[in-house]
Amino acid sequence: MKSGVGLKTLVGLGFVVAAAAGAHLFDASLTEATLVVLIAVLFAARLGLAPGFVAALGGFLVLNYWFTPPRHTLDIEKADDVVALITFLAAAAALNWIVTRLDHLRRNAERREREAGVRLDLTNRVIAGETPRAVAERAVAVLVPLFALSGCRFRIGNEEVAVGDAEPGAPGSVTAEAGGVHITAAPRAHALTTEDRAVLEALLTGLATAIDRVRLEEMARAAEVAAEVDRTRTGFLTAVTHNLRTPLASIRAASSTLLAPDTRLDDGDRRELLETIYGESDRLERQVAKILTVSRIRSGGLEPERASVDLVEAAQVALRRLRPLESGHVMGLDIADDVPDLYLDPTMVDQVLLNLLENALAYAPSGSPIEITARRSGSVVEMRVVDHGPGVDPADRERIFGEFVRASGRPEAEGTGLGLAIVRAVVDLHGGRVTVEETAGGGATFVVAWPVAHRRPVA
Repeated sequence: MKSGVGLKTLVGLGFVVAAAAGAHLFDASLTEATLVVLIAVLFAARLGLAPGFVAALGGFLVLNYWFTPPRHTLDIEKADDVVALITFLAAAAALNWIVTRLDHLRRNAERREREAGVRLDLTNRVIAGETPRAVAERAVAVLVPLFALSGCRFRIGNEEVAVGDAEPGAPGSVTAEAGGVHITAAPRAHALTTEDRAVLEALLTGLATAIDRVRLEEMARAAEVAAEVDRTRTGFLTAVTHNLRTPLASIRAASSTLLAPDTRLDDGDRRELLETIYGESDRLERQVAKILTVSRIRSGGLEPERASVDLVEAAQVALRRLRPLESGHVMGLDIADDVPDLYLDPTMVDQVLLNLLENALAYAPSGSPIEITARRSGSVVEMRVVDHGPGVDPADRERIFGEFVRASGRPEAEGTGLGLAIVRAVVDLHGGRVTVEETAGGGATFVVAWPVAHRRPVA
């Protein structure tokens, strides 16, 4: 440190001597030489306060030696020259202090600007959601050169990011801690100034707090995702287990009755048992199809294989398949004559109709009418499945299209809560939309808008 100041002092003194020698070479007057030497003193002042004062004193001496009679001595004949030299020394000293002070303020302003830039950069990285380690690595990269540190060490939980030597508790080190984040910064051989140390402590404390917040948010998100996965898995297994066990139990009971050697059945009873087995097998097939469809949706493997679809024919097939579940409902079909064939995936359209009809059968009172209608409206065909059940509360009209979500109108109704989620996914995949509205007189009307423009281009 001292050798550095001494070298700067010699350099500043060299400026002054060189300037005075040049003025002497050109035989300048005292006034001219004073101006030249004063400029040299100002250059020396940029090197620091001490080099500037030494340069001012050196300028006083060389002006006296080379430019005041008798020359080449330190004697002064005229009182005016004494006043001039003393005025020069005072002016040079004052200018040296002013220049040094302004230079110090400039450096501090630049330092504060860099510190503000560091704070802004690190804050933006935290807000942008970068990982705590990435933020720590960036902080180490900018803090070490900014404060001339010999090392900086971040410990985040069990992870560590370090540059150079920065052991906790080392002499002159600055530490900060927040939750699971520990930061240590060590200066080089010379200690930090009180001001720099306060700034560094504040910066490290704020940084530790921000990184700890990011770390806690990451942990919270991970816990939330894990809980959601567990909830979904539990809901899926519960729904699947319950809804597969019921038809399997019915099939097993009916088949065991038919196979029992000591059972005597007439033709009517035998047919009823066979119809039970058929109906429950069909129900079981639909449940398995729902599970497979949901699996394909989640894996992104659900792709439509489009072909020409006649909505009248598709609706009639769906109604026939669900006839065992009608329970006295009056099933109606009203497709307008101007409804064209649509270019959709026939299997997926069948799934949409079956799921919407099953939903209506589950919630509508026994004996009430259920109707499928379709009308063309511009570039879409609006297909409606209308029931007169309890309806859907307006607050639930978007929520019911989620997985494992069921409306509250019929708590005793069976179902996996997957049907409407499949409907929404399939309709979206075809570029359509599905909504639910209130039926006139009470009930729910599910409206599916199928696009009519998505046709295979003519070669």
